[in-house]
Amino acid sequence: MVVVSSREFRANQRKYFDLAQTNDVVITSRSYGSYRLVPVKEDDLLMDSATLDAKIRKGIEDYENGKAYKMKEGETVDDFLGRMLNED
Repeated sequence: MVVVSSREFRANQRKYFDLAQTNDVVITSRSYGSYRLVPVKEDDLLMDSATLDAKIRKGIEDYENGKAYKMKEGETVDDFLGRMLNED
């Protein structure tokens, strides 16, 4: 883990962005606390908590209304997912 001050980070941003690809980088500030620099990957899912809460509520509502899928006995995961995708 590499810990740097916000001043050092501002002066050498490129260096720490590159370093964050392979190491944990923590940026500290007396005024704002500490932050971890994390690269965002292509398959990362980014959403705010309101959007996540809405999706969870919708899922619960769908389940309560019988809009749910259940794996059949002996069914493989691939078969189950294929069946789900084909039923929509």
